[in-house]
Amino acid sequence: MTEYRAIGAPGELAFATKLPGHIVPVEVSPGHEYMIHRHGFLCATSQIQIGVAFQQSLGAGIFGGAGFLLQRLTGQGTAWLELSGELVVRDLQPGETLRVHPGHVGAFQSSISFQITTVPGIKNMIFGGDGIFLASLTGPGRIWLQTLPVSKLAHAIEKYIPREAPRQAVEGGAVGGIVGSILDNIR
Repeated sequence: MTEYRAIGAPGELAFATKLPGHIVPVEVSPGHEYMIHRHGFLCATSQIQIGVAFQQSLGAGIFGGAGFLLQRLTGQGTAWLELSGELVVRDLQPGETLRVHPGHVGAFQSSISFQITTVPGIKNMIFGGDGIFLASLTGPGRIWLQTLPVSKLAHAIEKYIPREAPRQAVEGGAVGGIVGSILDNIR
């Protein structure tokens, strides 16, 4: 982890998001800890500890596509989170549950119960288009949902990325085919 420190005079440090989105400051203290998506940590004051928190269903994370590896923020101080797209902030009441696509979970207070569930109904699983898993968040506590997870952005711009033109096939019988195969394997 890189540490910045002003020596001899006051200083100022600026950070920016990697993708269009928001930087969210949160106050971390014992009993007020946070879970954030795996790319959500931007920076923090020196007394903040960042750790890895594997959630309940690692197998679902692997097969669901995005994975359910979350970061845990503990300690005492301020942390800044990087969340993509627009934000939807919800304060869940005790026992209130919100189910969302796992990629849209940006951050939540550690008082929130987080579980991976499956999409109800076989038709929804097959024809829904968003995978078969949902994140189930149960209050009390605050959650931050992000509208533009990096995987969705990558999928949306993929068709605009130039592709290498296909190479012409080497012609000339058996010897040409062998030489062409060798050249293809070298590149």
